[in-house]
Amino acid sequence: MYKSTSPQLSFLEPEILIPGILPKDDWSHIYEEKVYPRIDEDKFKHLYKEKGGAPNKSIKLLISILIFMIIEKLNWREAEFHFQRRIDWLNATHTAFGEASVDYTTLFKFFQRLEKDETAYQLFKELTKIFIEECEVSVKKQRVDSFFMFGWLKILSRYGLFKETIRNFLQALRKHKPGLYEKIKGELSREYLEKDFDLTEKDKAKATRKIREMAQDLYILKTAFENHNQIEHYESFQTLVQVFDQQCMIKEPSEGSIEKEEIGEDCEGQIQVSARAVGTNEEIKSSVKIHPQGEIKEPSEGSIEKEEIGEDCEEQIQASGGGLGTDEEIKSSSKSLPPIEIREKPEGEKIISSPHNTDAAYTKKRNQKVVGHKGFVTETCDPENKVQFITDVNLERATHSDAQEKSRIEERLENNGWKPESFYGDAGFVNGKTILESKEKGIDLVGPSSGRSQSIENFEREDRPLDIADFKVEIDDKSKELKILSCPNKEKPLDQERSDKGDHILAHFDKDICTQCPFCNRCPVKIGKNTSTLTVTEEQYAGAARHHQYMESADYRKECSIRAGAESLVNEIANGHGARKSKHKTEARSRLQLIFASIGCNVKRYIRYMVECAQDQVKVQDQVEIVGAIA
Repeated sequence: MYKSTSPQLSFLEPEILIPGILPKDDWSHIYEEKVYPRIDEDKFKHLYKEKGGAPNKSIKLLISILIFMIIEKLNWREAEFHFQRRIDWLNATHTAFGEASVDYTTLFKFFQRLEKDETAYQLFKELTKIFIEECEVSVKKQRVDSFFMFGWLKILSRYGLFKETIRNFLQALRKHKPGLYEKIKGELSREYLEKDFDLTEKDKAKATRKIREMAQDLYILKTAFENHNQIEHYESFQTLVQVFDQQCMIKEPSEGSIEKEEIGEDCEGQIQVSARAVGTNEEIKSSVKIHPQGEIKEPSEGSIEKEEIGEDCEEQIQASGGGLGTDEEIKSSSKSLPPIEIREKPEGEKIISSPHNTDAAYTKKRNQKVVGHKGFVTETCDPENKVQFITDVNLERATHSDAQEKSRIEERLENNGWKPESFYGDAGFVNGKTILESKEKGIDLVGPSSGRSQSIENFEREDRPLDIADFKVEIDDKSKELKILSCPNKEKPLDQERSDKGDHILAHFDKDICTQCPFCNRCPVKIGKNTSTLTVTEEQYAGAARHHQYMESADYRKECSIRAGAESLVNEIANGHGARKSKHKTEARSRLQLIFASIGCNVKRYIRYMVECAQDQVKVQDQVEIVGAIA
């Protein structure tokens, strides 16, 4: 049941009971006066029932403790421990002696409630707006950077992924359906719930063979329980099905897989009979089929048996494989599994990297391998500001590109009333497309263009490759269409037109002139049989022009260096406030962790600024008193 925090103060609060127990410039005084009252509890009211149940702990108190534990990089139990013993925490939250008791489970459950919607982000936005207005911070210039938030799980190979996915499901099955577990475990290639469990296999050949075996185990479990009324809804089973579909595929056997020439005429009739007994992939799911109510259903028709076809044909059939696959694919005569092929690369929009955190994605940046998420943080960077604040924060999958997120960041900043005039980013955020998109919104995206070398020595070489920015062009003010005026050799194009799809501009030049041109080997113009053609888009020109501007102008490079300050921001958020590594399994909670890290960072900067202002006022007053005494 929702209950708001009582405004009534207690005589047992630290500063009331023992005046002067904390220094006048202690941070807790600023927090209790400037931050604590501005936490709007009504915004969290929808997280609780209106009537019934025990009343909730003070929301202002819980939010404050979450901020404190983020600032000081504490875990849940440590936060509970510190709250009972820290006078500054008690003073900051108006908590009386003897009432400082918050169980860590209560704190965590409140955190879980916040993952359901955008309430935490709204709190970040409201507090940041207050801080910016009070400190008179300009938002005209802002910078952005990204960083990887590592998942708490190890990077799994395909061997480890298969093994852990099966183990995770079998643990749930043994817990909830022990009878079915005992019946199905004997059909698998190994005991997955053994005590000594290793997710790695150093022998490459052995690992490859075991991966094929585990792929068959995945298929056995998938087909056995996919129609079970209860098990099909298990989260671990749904993950198992997804892993199988993404990593494996069923190879349909061809009708002529059992050849007459391979086994001889005498055995042909018997093999046809036995092949019909085996059935197709649709007819045979596995040797063990679980009935929707949990009954084990044995297959009525088995594999190719020695008694069915005779001893004389046995060796030939084994050599041909009976059209069912290799020895690894046929585990026993009691199992008739279709051939399962391991995909070269997993397929699907959301590839699972770990069964314990299906939201975490795998990516690789240079020599760095990451399973987790990517965080994006934006802050003000006007040199005239006495303090800078974080204005936007978000978390996406690790494979999410910086350029893709850039437009979303600008939209959020504009919706929050913090639209920048100049937006600084590194090469990951800046390319021809993002430059033009920002320009349409009235934002100057500042930074070097991606995909190009930033070596000034290579750029100044006389034999460097030419690009579209070396051509003389003009851009129509209304249509924004690009027009080629001349090439680097000052030759005008014969004509210019849009491609049939309308996404490229085709400028044609005289073939004979291009062939004899001194820039022929360096020019992007392609010489054809009848004419020479330059294919270009407005986005390509914007990216190339930005590269030339960055390489040719020392002043522009100096302006771009403002973005370098975002590196310290990332270090502060990721390492200073514990956002480098996620403490949670889901993406929603990891994002919430990053949001509170940003709130804590802004609160810390705000308190420091207010302390500095108070100290400056004291110094001014002291100087005035000294001058007055001298006079």
